[in-house]
Amino acid sequence: MQSTVNHGVLATALAVSEVKLTHLRCHHSVNWLCKPGLNLLVGANGCGKTTLLESVYMMAHGRSFRQARDPFLLKNGEKSFLIQGSWKRFGPMHLCVSGGKGKTSIRLQGRDIQRRKDVSESFPVLVDAPQGRRLVDGVAGERRRWLDNLAMICFESVRSHYQHYMRALMQRSRLLRQRASSEELMVWEQQIVKHGEPIVAIRKRLLEELNALLVDETALTEYPLSLDLKVCNYQREVWLARLADRREEDRRMGSLRFGPHSDVLNINFQGREIRNSGSRGQQRLAAIALKMAECGLWMCYRRLIPVLLMDDCLEALDSERQVRVLERLQQSYGQVLMTAPAGITIPTHIDIDVQTFTAQGLNFIEEQRTDVGSVNMSAIEVVELEEAA
Repeated sequence: MQSTVNHGVLATALAVSEVKLTHLRCHHSVNWLCKPGLNLLVGANGCGKTTLLESVYMMAHGRSFRQARDPFLLKNGEKSFLIQGSWKRFGPMHLCVSGGKGKTSIRLQGRDIQRRKDVSESFPVLVDAPQGRRLVDGVAGERRRWLDNLAMICFESVRSHYQHYMRALMQRSRLLRQRASSEELMVWEQQIVKHGEPIVAIRKRLLEELNALLVDETALTEYPLSLDLKVCNYQREVWLARLADRREEDRRMGSLRFGPHSDVLNINFQGREIRNSGSRGQQRLAAIALKMAECGLWMCYRRLIPVLLMDDCLEALDSERQVRVLERLQQSYGQVLMTAPAGITIPTHIDIDVQTFTAQGLNFIEEQRTDVGSVNMSAIEVVELEEAA
């Protein structure tokens, strides 16, 4: 199904309608039906809510966002797991992931997939999870890798520059250890600059577009959020001269610590780095805003609207900010699959499908609406239902 999104871009919404999983982590067998729009899973800690989000991610990426190896994905005592998904992308599509100890395979429409990138770029699934990539409070390398992966999604031609740039870096380091001649080193230093310049240019353009999208998220984050990259002087002659001057130092250090591969990406909030200035709740809102901006780039450049996985995204937020997050997610053009502990409060005006884990499995929740009669919006409390059977 196609929809016209911001700036008049025509994009196709991706959605998963059914997930069947067997012997994955704590689950013996689960059948999860999802609807377009907002979907919420609630339940006690440790009941396996995150594993259902993980299964959707694995169908698109062939691996867990929790970086778990295959043996840890298996239910204890089992030899293999299976994930089957029914998707909508232009038309009905079927993805299957099976795995055991040391091996995972993906099948699309019944055919084995050799390159996982082919699936992840055709079935975009983004995730915001405490156990996933930590853009806001993680290490600098995580942010840089996120930005570079996004650059290669939006600008396919830059992928080869990244590959040649990294190869040139490794070759220069090898020659430094071998104490090669200046002429040999110069060849690879010219390659570093040649392929590094397009990377610098693409990053600059990408940051401008991300910052423009983040302006639209100010209602969510309360204060403006922006990205900037701390870079060095990358003018060609200055860059080459610096590489030549640092040869001995780089040989002693064992690596080159100057160039696009070591630039630092800052997330600025109220004029300061959010790791230092933002509260835990403000950092959660910033992480969600970054995912919404990332979705915007997918729509613009790939004409696809990703499925967004939000694991415990309301954690560390007060009731007012929880409402703000739900309202923003409801405005999303794509499908959102999210989790929360039982007892979460949901405003009556939020259109959301809620399911809970019980001893009998997944069940839809009946909503009991009340008017709280205060400055907060009317809300319903999500409660686990006691099954009569």
